[in-house]
Amino acid sequence: QPATEVERLSKLCRVWGYVKYTHPAFLLGQKDWDEELLALIPQVRELETNEEVNALLHEWFTSLGEIDYGNCEPVAFWAEAAEEDKVVIADTSWTTDIEYLGTELAGDLGQLGEIPDIRRRKGPVSFQIQSITEETYPVFNENEYPDMDFANQGYRLLGLFRAWNVLEYYFPYHDLMEEDWGACLKEIIPIMLEGNDQDSYLNTILRLLTKLHDNHVGLALNPIDPTATAASHADLIAKATFSAEEVEGRLVVSGTTDDCPLALGDIILKMNGMSIEETVQRVKPYTPCSRDSAFLSRNAYYIFRAMVSIQEPAEVTVLRDGKEETVLCEEVFVSPLRAAPLEEYRILDGNIGLINPANRPQASIMQDLRDTDGLIIDLRQYTWNGMYPFYPYFTTEHVPAFIHGYAAEAVPGVYVKEVHSIGYHPGDEERGVYHYDKPVVVLIDEFSQSASERAAWSIGKGENVVLMGQNTIGALSRVAEAPLPGGFWFTFTSVRAELDDGSQVQRVGLTPDIPVSRTVQGIKEGRDELMEAAVQYIIDNQ
Repeated sequence: QPATEVERLSKLCRVWGYVKYTHPAFLLGQKDWDEELLALIPQVRELETNEEVNALLHEWFTSLGEIDYGNCEPVAFWAEAAEEDKVVIADTSWTTDIEYLGTELAGDLGQLGEIPDIRRRKGPVSFQIQSITEETYPVFNENEYPDMDFANQGYRLLGLFRAWNVLEYYFPYHDLMEEDWGACLKEIIPIMLEGNDQDSYLNTILRLLTKLHDNHVGLALNPIDPTATAASHADLIAKATFSAEEVEGRLVVSGTTDDCPLALGDIILKMNGMSIEETVQRVKPYTPCSRDSAFLSRNAYYIFRAMVSIQEPAEVTVLRDGKEETVLCEEVFVSPLRAAPLEEYRILDGNIGLINPANRPQASIMQDLRDTDGLIIDLRQYTWNGMYPFYPYFTTEHVPAFIHGYAAEAVPGVYVKEVHSIGYHPGDEERGVYHYDKPVVVLIDEFSQSASERAAWSIGKGENVVLMGQNTIGALSRVAEAPLPGGFWFTFTSVRAELDDGSQVQRVGLTPDIPVSRTVQGIKEGRDELMEAAVQYIIDNQ
């Protein structure tokens, strides 16, 4: 049967990726999986039929040697898991499809079963446990090729095939995607082959990553360093000339510097003649976002970057008091995050405590807040330390909070469920932990992400706690980092997480117990309507 180049390369990508993550020649580091692929790519491109591709891949598979892991001991976590707790993420039924692979190649892949408990130090992927959350997540051992020639089609395809297979087997939310992952591969292959420089390479990778609809997705020169990231965010916020958020379905100016001609409550319509709507359509294919309804707020930075270079003058058309006006901004730099107050906590009027998690507060501040008449925890900020030590103060027992799904070492593409509990432990009182029994409001909105979402739900398990505001962004749980050819790294959510009642957070977010929204008029008046509602709730429930 004749096969197009995209079909032939797609099959190569699938077979190479499956063998890469299951065959002992690669898991034990006996062969270089990248070299094998780079040698196969030009051969597959020269063939014409499916049968020829199948024959070549069968010959290649045979050349890898015997399937001997040197150990038959099963992976304990996998062997002890109940069958109903094993969730299949990647559909690997194609590996035994004779019509697709031919009899010999299907027989080859059929030999690859459950992987025993082996040392993976030299293999493409190993697994670690995060100390605080006890989440098991994948760690990728890949060559970065920092001096890559971005015009080399072999290395461009290596980058694409590596990313696609990492996400095929270690991204846990294929069931929430809007497109078939295999179809995405076929769509992206010709785009990758068309380019010949770094920008086209990175943009093509971003097009693939964006299809995950995951706010944890990122692409950078270095892996995530929380300390450096926090400093970088603070620096970006300090440089900002104004901030903008989605309010009432429009992009609204929510903060300005003294010398900025924009005003609070201005609805931004255009910049340098380009409308917000047309710019959103330009950037959306390259800008990951968990929820479409939060796209404007979470991506104002990228929207404006597409309109004007950083800190360059721009004509900005706004709707102000019902009239269109155009003002000249000498500099345009929008912060990608909302600025947080400087203090860890403070006491508001009415003896109400306010905790600002972005400043990494220590649980010891709960002693200072013990005699307050209510507490507001503002999780519209990102909490770098997750607030784990605070959880026992709000529950009287250790309670289930999440159902985590961890990548199974024994079978790529399968996740194993495990209940994760939080809160009070016997003996916590000896460490000074007490039960805070006054009203507690946790403020959330689309800027609440990941650790902030975990903190909101965990603290929300408390008996006197309500969540107030708007839905969180919907990107919960552990982030994994994977190197790409060219010296780049990409990130994504790697641990599946559902709430203890089985409901979904990814792409949905946490839903507040009490919905409260900001309004254009409230922003114009300089009011924080969510904070006002939280204070009033505590007063009403004392």
